[in-house]
Amino acid sequence: MVGGGPGTWFLVGYLLYPIVGVGGFASISSLLFVIETYEGRCLNYGIMLIGFVMLYGGVLAGCVLLGIAGVSGGYAIIVQNSTVNVAQSVLSPYVAPISIASLAAVAGAGVCIYGMAAAKATET
Repeated sequence: MVGGGPGTWFLVGYLLYPIVGVGGFASISSLLFVIETYEGRCLNYGIMLIGFVMLYGGVLAGCVLLGIAGVSGGYAIIVQNSTVNVAQSVLSPYVAPISIASLAAVAGAGVCIYGMAAAKATET
C-alpha cells in the first residue's frame, strides 16, 4: 500500500468491504449454524460478541479509512493538480489508523475462531 496511489487505496477499501465484510460474516454465520444445529454445541455468547464487535469494527473502520484516504489523495492530484509526493503525504497519516483497524479485525476473527473452538456440547 505504501507504493500505491490514491486510486489503489480507494479500490482496495471498496473491494475489501464486500469480500471481507459480507463474505466473511456469511462464512462465520454458516459455521455457527453448523456448530449449533448439527454438532449440538453451545457457544459462549460473551466471547462471540466481543469477537464480532472487534471484527466488524475493524473491517468497517479500515475500509472507510481506505476510502477516505483514496478520495483525499485523488482530490489532491486531480482537482488541486498536486504532485504524487503531495498525494503520498496526504495518504501517510492514514497508515497507522488503517493498520490498527486491520489488527483489530484480525484479533476479532481470532476471538471468533476461539469462541467456535471452545463451544461446549449441550447437555441433553
